[in-house]
Amino acid sequence: MYSYLIRILSVTSIMVLLSACNGGAPKPAQIDRSLPSISVNGYLSDMTSVAFEWKPVEDPRVKYIVVYRNDPSSKTPNKLKEINALEKVRATHYLDRDLQPGTIYYYSFATRDAKEHTSLATKKIKAQTRPLLPSVSYFAASDPLARAAKLIWRPHTDMRVVEYRLERRMNGQDKWKKIATIDGRLNAEYIDEDLKDNTRYEYRLIAITFDDFRSKPSKVVEVNTIPLPQIIKQVSASQGKAGVIEISWKVPKDPTITGYNLYRASSKSGHYSLLKEKLKSTHYTDTVKTPGTQYFYKVVGLNKYNIQGDLKLAVSVTGTTLDAPRAPKNLVAMVENATVQLTWKSSDQRIVSFVVIKKTEKSFISSETKEFKNIKKTLMIDSSLQPDEKYTYSVIGVDKNGIRSAPSNTVVVKIQNKK
Repeated sequence: MYSYLIRILSVTSIMVLLSACNGGAPKPAQIDRSLPSISVNGYLSDMTSVAFEWKPVEDPRVKYIVVYRNDPSSKTPNKLKEINALEKVRATHYLDRDLQPGTIYYYSFATRDAKEHTSLATKKIKAQTRPLLPSVSYFAASDPLARAAKLIWRPHTDMRVVEYRLERRMNGQDKWKKIATIDGRLNAEYIDEDLKDNTRYEYRLIAITFDDFRSKPSKVVEVNTIPLPQIIKQVSASQGKAGVIEISWKVPKDPTITGYNLYRASSKSGHYSLLKEKLKSTHYTDTVKTPGTQYFYKVVGLNKYNIQGDLKLAVSVTGTTLDAPRAPKNLVAMVENATVQLTWKSSDQRIVSFVVIKKTEKSFISSETKEFKNIKKTLMIDSSLQPDEKYTYSVIGVDKNGIRSAPSNTVVVKIQNKK
C-alpha cells in the first residue's frame, strides 16, 4: 500500500526521477550487504527545500538513516557526500532546507548499524527545486526629480504575492540594500525621497508570496537625480554710490535655473542672510541708509523645484555705499550784544550746503534743538539770543545727495543779563 505522500504525488503528477546509472552513490569503507536498503517512495520540492519519503525500516540492527547529496556549486558537483545521519530510524521523512531555487540536486540514502557498518546506498535520485517566481513584468522610473525617485511597476500576476521588497544601490555599487517593503500585491508605486543631488541610483524589485517565496529580481532601473543649479560666478556690486548698493550678475548656461536668491552678510566669512528670494531679473538695488556701509553678497540659482545652488560655493562680492563728507572744522563764535556770528571752514569739496545746529538749554534736564538749513556760506549770524541762556552750536556739511557729515566742533555761547 502506498503512503499518503505517494497518493499526493500521484494526484499532483509529481514523479520520482531515478537515475538509471549505477555506482553513483558513495560506498562507505565498511559495507554490510545484509543491512536493509532504503526504499524511497518519492519526493516533493519547493524553491529552497526538498522533502523525501521512504518505506519504514524494520530491521533492529539499523541505528541511523544516512543521507547523501551533491553540492552543485562545488568544484566536484557530481560527487555525493554525507550530509546527515538520522538517529530516529522510525522516521520515514526527511526535509533538506536552504537549497538554491531552480537547481538540480542528486541524493542517495543508506542504513547504518551501531558498528558504523553501512548498507548499500540507493541509486542516485534526481530532485529539482522549483524556480523562483518570475519578476514583475514592468518596472520603470518617472522623469528625473530633485532629490527623489518615483518608481512604478505592473502588479505581479501571481495571486500569492502579498508584498514587494525594493532594493537600491548607489553609483553602481555591488551591494544591494533593502530600502522598503511595500504591502499589497496591487500596490504599484513608490517614491524614494531625501536622495543626494546629481547622483545615480539603481533599483530592483522582488515580489514575495504569503509563504515567503520570492520572485526573481526585476530588471534594474537607473535614476539620476537632478544636479544643483550651477554656481553663478560673474557677480558684481557697486562701490561708492549714495544710499544704495547695486548687485548684478550674468546668467550661467544652465537651463534648469528659473530664478535667484540673493544673500547678504556684514563680513566675508560671516553669516549670509537671505535678502531677496525668487528674483527673476539679474539685478537688484539694495537700499542702505548708513553712509560708508560695506556688505558682502552671494547669488545662487533656483530650479523649478525651488532648490537652490550651493551657498557655500557661491562667489562673494563686496559692495559699499558713499562715505559721508568730512565734517566742517574750526567753528568759531563771536558774540556782540545779543548776537552771535559763527564762522567755520569746509573740509570737503563735496559739501554744497551747511546745517547749523543750535541747542538751547532750558534747564538741567531739558533742552531745545533747532536746525538752520541750506546755508551756502561758511558764516551765519544768529540774533535771537536771550540773556542768561546757554547755547551750543555745531555745523554739519551736506553733499548733493543729501548725505550729512559728522558734526564739527562745538562752541558754547551765553549772553549775560545787564543790570
